[in-house]
Amino acid sequence: MADLSPKALKTRAGLLDAARSELLEQGGGLEVGRVAERAGVSVGLIYRYFNSRAGLLAAVAEDFYDRYQEQVMAADPLPDAADWSSREEQRTRRAVDFVYAEPLAPLVLVSLAREPEVAALEAQRTAENVRQGADNIRRGQAAGQLNAGLDPELVSAMILGGMHQALLEALARPQRPVADHLARQLWHFIRGALAPL
Repeated sequence: MADLSPKALKTRAGLLDAARSELLEQGGGLEVGRVAERAGVSVGLIYRYFNSRAGLLAAVAEDFYDRYQEQVMAADPLPDAADWSSREEQRTRRAVDFVYAEPLAPLVLVSLAREPEVAALEAQRTAENVRQGADNIRRGQAAGQLNAGLDPELVSAMILGGMHQALLEALARPQRPVADHLARQLWHFIRGALAPL
């Protein structure tokens, strides 16, 4: 999107806002015509920016994952902390807080994930997060704060997969677990995954 002008970027952002509103109002349903009407533009403009309905859905999901990456995965929740565990416990809390505060989370992680374009994007982002998590585990191992015998990629995949499933379960419940309680349980699970073999 670096080749888009500031005006085009603003137009694209407005279309994404309209699509998000439509998805939330329709419980995951999205008709391109209704998004265009909501945004006050022609249907053709949506196709110009996103190529298809599937492209628009993937762009909404990509925006969600970009914000998750920025606020959870790439952020350092305790920049002055020397203790790996303290920092990562805070990151776990951030993940729960982000998903709980994000109205689109149940749709992106459940309903939209059935769309092939969104599923492909999710698979790509998951692979990136596993690599990031593995690098993070290696830093903990290099600092002597995590067991050197752990396989960083496997442990990262286990942790992220477990977190993902736990968050899906929490979001699907009629009454979600209290965020702090869920974060504590997730951190207990993560600490177990990082324990010496």
